[in-house]
Amino acid sequence: MASFHSREILGILLTSSVVCLFTPHLFTHKKKRATYHPIMRTLQLSPSRQSAAAANNNNNSATKRQKRRSVVVVRLSARAAENDDDGMMMSTLPLIDIQFEGFNSPDIPASPGIYAIYNDKKELQYVGLSRKISASIKMHCFELPAECGFAKVLPMEEATKVDLQDGWKRWVMAHVSESGGSLPPGNTPKNELWADRKKRGPSKPSLRLTNGMTPDMSFDALKPKIQEAIDEHKIVAFIKGTREEPECGYSHRVVNALNSLLLDFETVNVLDDKYNPNLLYVMKEFSDWPTIPQVYANKEFLGGHDIIVKMFEKGELKDAVK
Repeated sequence: MASFHSREILGILLTSSVVCLFTPHLFTHKKKRATYHPIMRTLQLSPSRQSAAAANNNNNSATKRQKRRSVVVVRLSARAAENDDDGMMMSTLPLIDIQFEGFNSPDIPASPGIYAIYNDKKELQYVGLSRKISASIKMHCFELPAECGFAKVLPMEEATKVDLQDGWKRWVMAHVSESGGSLPPGNTPKNELWADRKKRGPSKPSLRLTNGMTPDMSFDALKPKIQEAIDEHKIVAFIKGTREEPECGYSHRVVNALNSLLLDFETVNVLDDKYNPNLLYVMKEFSDWPTIPQVYANKEFLGGHDIIVKMFEKGELKDAVK
């Protein structure tokens, strides 16, 4: 009885195998059948209908890819919002008042890192990354004082470019999650207020009037050094700080005006007491002009901040320095 039952089972198995060989679609999973039949139909279509079918498939594929991208963005946003326990997110950092030259606060380091700028109502305006946080925040305050009220900073001393980019993305995505899908105003693709950077001329070191070996110089000793710089260069701007990092808004705007015209000019840092000792005070007596910055062109005094900016706005500055 047992042997008979075994032969019956063996017969059934053989019969099933033969059926599978000749009718594979009967045992194919439904998902595989879904990919099999459209192909067969396409092979039987005319060339024009095949093209239409292919176009339809491409459109469906593009739609699926777009949906997948949307899902990835949502997941990244959620992940950034949830991962707020390691001290790297904006919500864990204190606001630093950067109004009224608060950007010089010791809490804003001159190190690499990421930062966020808020207006005076503490509304996020911009998220940035920088190799020197203090210089970037100072530049924003000079260019957009009405938008700069507070800042948050995250120094990243040994950060690579990828590290800075990853940190920046986390901050932006956290804001996107919290705001219901909106980017900070300054980070929007069509933004012109923050993204439209001023034209910058070639980087140059500042002129040094001395060799740095004389820590204190009188007016009479420094006057010929000043005159020599003016005589040897077509355009010289005596400013506070350097062209890359002006130390006051007036100097910043004068440098921007000259840069915007793509002029070749030199700068002298009146705050550099090592190489230009006492220049801040001597310069005012030399020119009989009470403020800094001062611009000289073609060996003549052209003007201070107000004059230079007005000439630039009227389109007269380029002709004046020819």
